Amino acid sequence: MSDGRQFNYIYGVIAFLVMIVVNFALWRLFFAPTNGVFKLFTPMYGLSLAAFFMFSVMIVADIFEYRERENNIGKGLMLTAVSLVIFYAGYYGLFWNVLGKYGVTYFSPQAIVSAGGTGAEIWNARENASLAILYVITALIWVSIIWNTGLKSFPWQNDTKWVRGVSRFFGVATFSVFVYAIFFHPNVTALFVPKQIYAGVLPWWEDAAMTSSSFYHLGWMFAGLFVLMFIEDSMEGFPLDKFSSGEEKRWVSGIVSLVIAVAAGFVILYIIEAILNYYWYEPFMGGNYTDDPRFRHLHVAEISAFFMLALLIIKVYFNNIINLKSSALNYLVRFAGVFVLGMVIYFFYYSDTIGPKYMDRVPGVGSIDDTSLCWTIMSMAIIMVHDKFFNGLPLRRKDG
Repeated sequence: MSDGRQFNYIYGVIAFLVMIVVNFALWRLFFAPTNGVFKLFTPMYGLSLAAFFMFSVMIVADIFEYRERENNIGKGLMLTAVSLVIFYAGYYGLFWNVLGKYGVTYFSPQAIVSAGGTGAEIWNARENASLAILYVITALIWVSIIWNTGLKSFPWQNDTKWVRGVSRFFGVATFSVFVYAIFFHPNVTALFVPKQIYAGVLPWWEDAAMTSSSFYHLGWMFAGLFVLMFIEDSMEGFPLDKFSSGEEKRWVSGIVSLVIAVAAGFVILYIIEAILNYYWYEPFMGGNYTDDPRFRHLHVAEISAFFMLALLIIKVYFNNIINLKSSALNYLVRFAGVFVLGMVIYFFYYSDTIGPKYMDRVPGVGSIDDTSLCWTIMSMAIIMVHDKFFNGLPLRRKDG
């Protein structure tokens, strides 16, 4: 890897192939909608579960900084188990049985059904609750990546790891409340009949996005996160590191990180949607499938997630392709690699033959109920566990 530790490319190829097998097995066990065991991809229930688990891994590895760097399998298993406990306690304990029952009804399927009213049946209720939880987790992931990319440990860089972790967790959680309230809460309150206008404002972005759905925000947020991940993982933090001449100036790169996440996110959103408009013509309110503005915005998030997955594969299993003295050449080749692999994954997922068989999905593009995000996020979570909790074993030899 670019951090100086020794890397074995042959092991990288083998580990990548093993990852594909693990990926296929976990997808068939938990999510595959017809041939799976648990069939959790409904789709929002499965998508929210995958996103919540990925954030649980980020809590342990990135926020509390518990990573394995000594190839200790026992420690890797323990960190994975801690992530699963956080995931289970957070999803079913906090959201379904605490917040949903004693605070915000729409976080719990059982609470929604108990409240009664139009559409208050268990499948519908679980999908609506899952969508709300997905939005909360998206806000947390968005703020967390901005924080870790720009601020790092600031302003607690001189404190213990535990103090840094607790402080950063509550810092991320606090800002995420505002992100969720402004960009997602109005959409959730509008899901019910009648709309809960005294609990949330009407979606203020409807005229610009041609939909009241917060898929609009998923689109630009995922696009912005891809840019930040590329800066952090493929460009070794450049140019953000140029804005902070020491840890005490780290707040400057934090602000720049936020600006990049928003500005780059919207630029990519409108570039991709312009390309989609070229192929499918302009979407319109009331349109179905590829003509639905909600699908166009969601598809930007899906495409961005494909590139995020490609970035992680290239970083973890192929050592970022090249590591020459010329940083510019490194960045250029890595970007080309991420772009090509991202497009390969896109055409693999949406192919009429291999993708549907692997994913147990209906061929075609344009169905919101068949979003690729669940599989993509699950795949990223698997790679993160392998990379952060098992030191990419056997890809790297331990330090020293």
